[in-house]
Amino acid sequence: MAHEGWGPQWTGAGTAGAKGTTSTSSETDTSDDARSRSGGGGRGSVHHARGGRRRRSSTLRRVLVGVAVVVLVVVLWLAWLVFDAFRAREALLDAADLVSGLQEEVVAGDRDAALATLDELQDRSGTAHGATHGPHWSVAGVLPWVGPNVEAVQVVSEVVDALATDALPALLDATELVDPTAFVLDGGRIDLEPLQDAAPAVIGADRTVQDSARRLAAVDTTDVVSELTGPLAELESQVRDVGRTTATAAKAVQVLPSMLGAEEPRQYLLLVQNNAEPRATGGIPGSVVLLSADDGAVEVVEQRSGQSLGDLPEPVLELSDGEAALFGPKLVSDMRDVNFTPDFPRSGEIARAIWEQQVGTEIDGVLSVDPTALGLVLGATGPVPLPPGPVAQAAGSVLSAENAAEVLLNTVYMTVEDPVAQDEFFAATAASVFAAFVGGQGAPAEALDAMAEAARQGRLMVWSAHEEEQAVIEGTVLSGELTGLDGDSPVVGVYLNDGSAAKMGFYLSSSVVVEGDTCQADGSRFITVAVTLTNTAPADAALLPPYLTGGGAVVPPGDIRTNVLLYAPEGGLVQDVRVTSGQPGVNSQVHDGLSVVGRTTQLAPGESVTLTYDVSMADGHTGPVEVRSTPLAVSQIQTTVESEGCS
Repeated sequence: MAHEGWGPQWTGAGTAGAKGTTSTSSETDTSDDARSRSGGGGRGSVHHARGGRRRRSSTLRRVLVGVAVVVLVVVLWLAWLVFDAFRAREALLDAADLVSGLQEEVVAGDRDAALATLDELQDRSGTAHGATHGPHWSVAGVLPWVGPNVEAVQVVSEVVDALATDALPALLDATELVDPTAFVLDGGRIDLEPLQDAAPAVIGADRTVQDSARRLAAVDTTDVVSELTGPLAELESQVRDVGRTTATAAKAVQVLPSMLGAEEPRQYLLLVQNNAEPRATGGIPGSVVLLSADDGAVEVVEQRSGQSLGDLPEPVLELSDGEAALFGPKLVSDMRDVNFTPDFPRSGEIARAIWEQQVGTEIDGVLSVDPTALGLVLGATGPVPLPPGPVAQAAGSVLSAENAAEVLLNTVYMTVEDPVAQDEFFAATAASVFAAFVGGQGAPAEALDAMAEAARQGRLMVWSAHEEEQAVIEGTVLSGELTGLDGDSPVVGVYLNDGSAAKMGFYLSSSVVVEGDTCQADGSRFITVAVTLTNTAPADAALLPPYLTGGGAVVPPGDIRTNVLLYAPEGGLVQDVRVTSGQPGVNSQVHDGLSVVGRTTQLAPGESVTLTYDVSMADGHTGPVEVRSTPLAVSQIQTTVESEGCS
């Protein structure tokens, strides 16, 4: 059937006659006479056919040549693309190696070597950036399958180049301004001017790092090949970790000068947490030190035991409903229990109120360290002498990075029975470590690194009573605030509070395993969290000194009773709890908007218990699950997280 408008010549129909009839074949002359009248006996039509063939042959040749040219162009384009891809890969691998070397040179204080490495790093990052951009990459970027992979490669090269050309030079300039070797002046005063001068460079570098982290997180890896998704995820994780450090550094240069008395003298409490009796943020504040800061000069004013600030007749602050149900009135009436809560800003607020009520001195903020943090600092400053006495006889004459945790959390209780003498020992050793640090003993750069590591482990925390300063500290590794969300990553909290009234925490070990991270079509997620506690005390632990075991006042000597708190991520719920031994039942509450369940365990020497929680998480929190937990006496809680997040 003819399409309207094609015309009869395409339909096989004849030409209409004058009267509307169709002409017949008799009207066409096909006789030999007719062919002879054509003048060539039919050769004209042969010539015409040959000419048609020649024209068709010429057209075919032109088509084939055109196809060949197109194929050649495509091959050359692909070769160019592949060549550039390999060139970018080699440059990025070189850049990764150079970054490691740059870190070592900066820590060692070798600025000349660091500058040379930075120049080479910028050259390699520039090569990678140039090799992954251009018209051939733009064309590849619009292709259905290739496009997402091209975008991923380009973002990686752009991020690495931005870090090399913007962030790292600024940070290197800042390290020259804040030279750790000249950071502490004569008399232990910290020079504040370099901190103030370095602030713009550090803040700018952090801005670049945070922007890079956001760009990497925004890459859609749905259609990206596995050869790229692994390195991309690793780079994103590394940049995110760097971002935590630069964010802390950027905030530190903003608040440290004022906190160290650049504008007016300040006074702070230092809580020395004793992990031998666990509390949610570490351990019982057995010793409280009053510090003064004036124009960078930090001094110890006085020290008091936590016990001397305990058992107040009235609470110093009002409890929330969740706090009252989970922690009881001692949270706000006993310095030794202010960190029952895993929210350190709240602990700082309560500690300040107790001190101001009992002592009268106005407090500008609260800091916290534990013996393991002191051990990390001693690794940089070198050992300090132990006070003469039974501890020194049992442990040697010095307190060092190797023995700090054991001496301060166990040996002192094995050798000193009098609690007052124990407090005096703690005060003397804390003062020695503090004097070594502020006095510039050892390698200052390593000491600062040690403090950074202590903060990452949750063993060094800071709270400021000045709202504008606290707003800057929030969200850093120093803040210690209770949270259920880190960016788009759900945060599970596992916190331990001792219920033995003893110092057996030295023998408590724990592990946390997060697994079964399932992502539902409706956006919800479910995980299983297994928390295992073990009492590692010797079988004859009942024979240990009474002050260490509690003397049977609360639990049989050698036993460890622990209140375990499991906080679900923001918007999540604990759906079920299973325990390998003991009676079922938990205390379910809401604390600061987070769902939490509490469970008490009691373990004899050598015993273990595992608590398994089924946890649901809110829609939209797609990042990998994170775990925040109580720092233990000897080590961190061993944490295993099998979670890659949900896209």
